[in-house]
Amino acid sequence: MSDRPDLSQALATARAIAEEAAVLALEGYRSDLQIQKKGEIDLLTDYDLRCEALIRARLADSFPKHAVVGEEGQDTGSGSLVWYVDPIDGTTNYAHGHPNFSVSIALYDGAVGLVGVVAAPALGVVWSAAKGMGALRNDVPCRVSRCDELTEALCATGFPYDRRTTEDDNLDEFHAFLKCTQGIRRGGSAAIDLAMVADGTFDAYWEQRLNPWDMCAGALLILEAGGRLSDYQGGPADPRTGRLVATNGRLHEAVVEVLGRARGEVESRPR
Repeated sequence: MSDRPDLSQALATARAIAEEAAVLALEGYRSDLQIQKKGEIDLLTDYDLRCEALIRARLADSFPKHAVVGEEGQDTGSGSLVWYVDPIDGTTNYAHGHPNFSVSIALYDGAVGLVGVVAAPALGVVWSAAKGMGALRNDVPCRVSRCDELTEALCATGFPYDRRTTEDDNLDEFHAFLKCTQGIRRGGSAAIDLAMVADGTFDAYWEQRLNPWDMCAGALLILEAGGRLSDYQGGPADPRTGRLVATNGRLHEAVVEVLGRARGEVESRPR
């Protein structure tokens, strides 16, 4: 059994760190950024590095015994208590001056989420949650939507960085949901997409081939807001694996079924 911290205190600390990093990110927003390429379409700015350095320093001061896994730096520490850090989730948006980007910080004990914060400074929104304490949107309790018909649902998703070369590019799934929902949004920040399922903006979200720092904070938000998570087959979810279905709960089986049909994993059912 790991020595878990007081969750109220850990949440307050994580939120303060995320908001400090968000202020720093705003300093570089719509400025003359230094931009590198980690891949053909995977960008890295100087503020990604600066924000992660700030977050790691603050976490080391406050939680010296915890491990840290971040997008831009080497993993540090060991044990089951791990902070997953995305200093700027939605770097492509950020580099182009689009406001849909966020700072995402989450504490997990193995596969169990304990604390999660998603701060979207250009949108003026902070989502936060701790295990057993509910989810907040700008300090106001939030819940998932009550939509129970997929035809009335607004969904969100994204596409992998290697979509130019892979056949598993989410286009079949996107097409399937486009035909049976009210709409689909592709915001460019998985953390924000998940947070918006938690606050009822979106009714469902699916995506794969992401990293733990993209999903861990938002996944906890959804559970604390009354939503449901699973893998693509409807089995137990682990956001650290990079594949997730997240819904308001009412639509979950329908979403999993559409995914299965689109991916050729289940037979189409007669209507």
